[in-house]
Amino acid sequence: MRRLADLSPRQQLILGGAAVGGLVVVIVVFLLIANTTSSAAVDQPIAFNHNKHVNIAENGIQCQFCHTGVYTSPVAGIPSVEKCMGCHGHIATDNPEIVKLTAYWENQEPIPWQRVNEQPSFVYFNHSSHIASGVTCGSCHGDVGTMKTAEKVVDMNMGFCLDCHTQQENKDALIDCVVCHR
Repeated sequence: MRRLADLSPRQQLILGGAAVGGLVVVIVVFLLIANTTSSAAVDQPIAFNHNKHVNIAENGIQCQFCHTGVYTSPVAGIPSVEKCMGCHGHIATDNPEIVKLTAYWENQEPIPWQRVNEQPSFVYFNHSSHIASGVTCGSCHGDVGTMKTAEKVVDMNMGFCLDCHTQQENKDALIDCVVCHR
């Protein structure tokens, strides 16, 4: 292997440029990963009150009633306008937010909900495997039943996931990189 001093000035310049370029790439990737999450409240097209729907004293609707994909899919899913109108075609029809909902229904348009929790595209996450393992919705999403508006309560980053994975009986299998990065 040649020593740095044995390289020509041109080769030293190329090597130095490559090192600086590599460092810039590492910094950019780190910044992109660090900025994939935000704790700012998300503005929604309809002020959906989770507390009113989930609270047992109010209606006691389970998360899985609306988020049906949670048992069978990587994504929990957002309920369709049709599902919402199943109740709200008859309940609280004069509420201003239900009037907005009805407009989406009548125009045959989906509600353009904004995601509150989202994993970066390089992360594989499957709700159904977590639910099957006994992980509760509140473990990652907080007590949504007490929230008027859904908000991010946990920074679902690699450290958060690894903290949970290392506490499981099959932790050796769960800390393998390919579990989350496929």
